[in-house]
Amino acid sequence: MNQKYRVIIADDEERICALLKSSIHWDQLPLELTAICHNGLELKEKIYELNPDILVTDICMPGKNAIDLIKEIRAEGNQTKILLVSGYRRFEYAKEALKYGVDNYLLKPIDEDELNEALEKLCVEIDVDRHSLLIENKAIMQGTLHNFFARDIKSGHLMELGNSLELINKEYCIDFQEGKYRVFVLKIDIMDETAEKTDLQLIRQKIKDFCEKAFLDMGLRAVVSVLGGRIVFTLNYVKEQNEDLRGVSNTILEKAMDAVSLFESLAVTVGAGKEAFSLDGLKRSLEEADAALVFRIGAIRNRVYLAEDWLNEPKEEYLSPEERKHLIHSLDPWNETDFLKAMTNIEFCHTFNTLDLFKALEETIQVFEAAVNHHDNPNINLEGMINALLEGMDECRSRRGMVEFVKNGLLEIMNSIWKERKKAENQPVTEAKDYVKAHYGEKIYLDDVACKVGLNAAYFSSLFKKQEGITFTDYINDYRIQVSKELLRSGKYSVAQVCDMAGIGNQRYFSKIFKEKVGVKPTEYRKLYN
Repeated sequence: MNQKYRVIIADDEERICALLKSSIHWDQLPLELTAICHNGLELKEKIYELNPDILVTDICMPGKNAIDLIKEIRAEGNQTKILLVSGYRRFEYAKEALKYGVDNYLLKPIDEDELNEALEKLCVEIDVDRHSLLIENKAIMQGTLHNFFARDIKSGHLMELGNSLELINKEYCIDFQEGKYRVFVLKIDIMDETAEKTDLQLIRQKIKDFCEKAFLDMGLRAVVSVLGGRIVFTLNYVKEQNEDLRGVSNTILEKAMDAVSLFESLAVTVGAGKEAFSLDGLKRSLEEADAALVFRIGAIRNRVYLAEDWLNEPKEEYLSPEERKHLIHSLDPWNETDFLKAMTNIEFCHTFNTLDLFKALEETIQVFEAAVNHHDNPNINLEGMINALLEGMDECRSRRGMVEFVKNGLLEIMNSIWKERKKAENQPVTEAKDYVKAHYGEKIYLDDVACKVGLNAAYFSSLFKKQEGITFTDYINDYRIQVSKELLRSGKYSVAQVCDMAGIGNQRYFSKIFKEKVGVKPTEYRKLYN
């Protein structure tokens, strides 16, 4: 792929655009950046002007949202490859956009490996479309499609193709047959953070290669995917085979332990979901495999956790009504002492089952997020911080560590919200003070300044005195006197000139307030320094 494909990045947040730009492997992929856009109207203009090969865009942008724009350009026959970037809670929008010709989508926070795999797949698809696919790219395309297979099982997108083996085999370049299915998930844990940094991506590839060969030798059909740092094995076997799946899971574990044997700081664990008897059971099997893996926290790594041995029937809610009530009470309004008590109670009530505690903490985070969104529109990346908490729980090494991680993370979010809230409360006063600094030499009226900062005069006056401890008029006079002192010390100006330059105008009044605040008249102050 010698040709460079043109890329446009679009997101209303500059930092997301910067993150996308820095995360793309421009030197490894046949891509070049042609534009960055921050609103839908600008994006539309750039698409018509530059005719990009690939568009990486968020859904919601000012001016024109991405879904409407995609519908419009597709209706006109534009075949630009589109990679949609969506927040988790906007996933329904992403699913809607898929109907209009979106080629792929990623969920925020952006995973660099997933981003580049998605772009690599789009490059291969462009090559296929243009009848210039190189032989060696077939393996790349198959590997990339297999990675999307697990992700689409998790999101439910796989079943949008219907329970059709023919369609799914064609879409993901696999050869599954009617029979049984089962999902295994392998997680690599770094047990010593002080150890030398290890290339986990390379190790995952080695495990993937080892296991694919083992499955081939065993006569099993398998799709091996990398999803969110985990390796997902989706196995298909005909009913007559009736494989010993405990043996299969042990084989996966053995191959993985071989791959990490040189790294003392690494441990591997396998979670196995229950058997599924049709494709629509794959999502459940994947969820069970993920859930079984949770039991390694505070327990033994380098082993297999089978869903049938470890999982009870899932509950609709893991927080009890009483726990939920105490938690909400601590959040509305925010009371740190009550919040810490609520967290201690949740830990105590779920001490004996790791998965119950894990799920209860997930619900705690969700209740917290709902409470914040109900009362605030915080000027922080709340969604990103919440996602980081949900993902980070899985990296904890003990149940106690899990609770502390969530508790400290939520406290950090609330502290960030309070800082932003305080900053927002201070903003009108800060703007008023900046206005005085810029216009002290002119007439300044309280009503005008209050209007400029978006408040009525009475409230602004009260707010200013509450925050600064003096009235707005006294602040203006204080600032003008400070300016006057500097001008008088310079010796370049007469008292009358300084009076005028400081914006006071009336020299008698100037002399009076100067003496009140400084202790001497302006003429005497000037003589002291000259």
